[in-house]
Amino acid sequence: MKVNVPFELLFGIGILLLTFSVFVYGLIIKRLLSLIERKGVWVLPIIGSIFLLCSTAIHFYRIFFYEVGLSKADPAELFPLIKGMLSVSSMEAFSLLGATLLTLIGITIYYRWISR
Repeated sequence: MKVNVPFELLFGIGILLLTFSVFVYGLIIKRLLSLIERKGVWVLPIIGSIFLLCSTAIHFYRIFFYEVGLSKADPAELFPLIKGMLSVSSMEAFSLLGATLLTLIGITIYYRWISR
């Protein structure tokens, strides 16, 4: 199995940029909440950005440990490596899902507050 490292790094950099933008969004919401005299919901996008950062770390771990190992593995070692890679990939996907849900919940609550 051949790993296309430049594209994997590009994906990782894209997730890091998304992490930064969600973090800045949380800080902007924090400042805007003072205008409507509410507080607390800005924490959800910040926690979501932490989840995105964890997802990026898991992604790089998967690239440099499992996929490089798969390219040099013997046939007897393939199944445990594929099984481990799939479990790490599912952790990455759940981390992305958690970040998305936290940010979406924060956006929805803020939108409902300013719509009234």
